[in-house]
Amino acid sequence: MNKIIIASLTASVMFLFIAPAYADSIVQLWSCKLNDGKTGADVVAASSVWLKAAKTNEGGEDIKAFVEFPIAAEAGDDDFTFVLVVADTKIWGVFNHDYLDSPAGEAEEAWGEVATCSVSSLWESVEIE
Repeated sequence: MNKIIIASLTASVMFLFIAPAYADSIVQLWSCKLNDGKTGADVVAASSVWLKAAKTNEGGEDIKAFVEFPIAAEAGDDDFTFVLVVADTKIWGVFNHDYLDSPAGEAEEAWGEVATCSVSSLWESVEIE
């Protein structure tokens, strides 16, 4: 996940200059896989610890996190998606600034014992009413 964060930080520079006018929120998705011997309950517990730490980061006060497990999808038995939701690209950039030295960055080390993530992407989310 650390390599993903570094790549994401690079992408964040672009997003600081391009603010989508119609975005309701920014969603970051990680494609992940449980480590051997770990369960979905383990990743939920580790994610809860990480989220509590992440909320203490600058910009992290209002973030939301989700873990999505496949029901009917082209995915392996141990695959899942970790989802981070923030209000906008500015908050996303603030949250990720100095991430590795932050409480969330420190909590991520324990999270990495439960699962491994391979790729990350950023999406705009617009609620349809």
